[in-house]
Amino acid sequence: MLLDTTARIETPERIRFRYRLAGPGQRAAAWLVDLALSAFLAMLLAITVASMASVPGLGGVGMGVMLLGLFVLQWLYGVVLETAMSGRTPGKLLLNLRVVRSDGSPARFPDFLLRNLVRFVDFLPMGFGIGVAVMTFDGKLRRLGDLVAGTVVVTEEKSNVLGNVRISPAVTEQERQAMPASVMLSNEELQVIESFLRRRPRLSDDRAEELARFFGPALSDRTGIEAPSWERVLTLAYARATGRDRPASDIALAAEEDAA
Repeated sequence: MLLDTTARIETPERIRFRYRLAGPGQRAAAWLVDLALSAFLAMLLAITVASMASVPGLGGVGMGVMLLGLFVLQWLYGVVLETAMSGRTPGKLLLNLRVVRSDGSPARFPDFLLRNLVRFVDFLPMGFGIGVAVMTFDGKLRRLGDLVAGTVVVTEEKSNVLGNVRISPAVTEQERQAMPASVMLSNEELQVIESFLRRRPRLSDDRAEELARFFGPALSDRTGIEAPSWERVLTLAYARATGRDRPASDIALAAEEDAA
């Protein structure tokens, strides 16, 4: 049985980061929310069909609409909403869950389609019996549909995605001159460093350096940035890549120009 619900990812650039997997309890709660919403939509559909039945000649049409609507709710509810809401349904949104690829990248329509089509197998013999059994023995808490689609369900930590990123202390002129002219970071690398910088005020100096050591050496080797600590390597690489290594007056002037 899986005890550690943190999955570790290593990018081709050998940058490592982690995300927290959603357990059966969280996913069951999200599913119940979606089930209640589906039942509510089905009730509205039934009321609409009943209204159509009172109109001469629309009784048969109403039954067809009812069957079509139930089919959509049963088979396409998750596919449509996860595609439209970037891996979430209302239930997952409420529980801060999201469907992503097993490598941590965003999932796409084919992934959502596969995982939802296999849902009926996970539900067997009842109450997601097969799905829960598979999740129990899988290292990433995936049900059968996730295994087929190559997806996982993760917990989004809002503390890691909200708030401004602080460059502290500010980049000095000496550091600015020593850095390469440009630094290119992938979206994954930017997200990892932003997450680290947002958490930094809550970390001790030793813990911050321990975390920075996971990907600081790789960044230093690739970008040529050198600093007294791995934490500062991450900070300088991020500042140069995002243009935040300039003096505060220059950044403020650029912001005013963009606003104009």
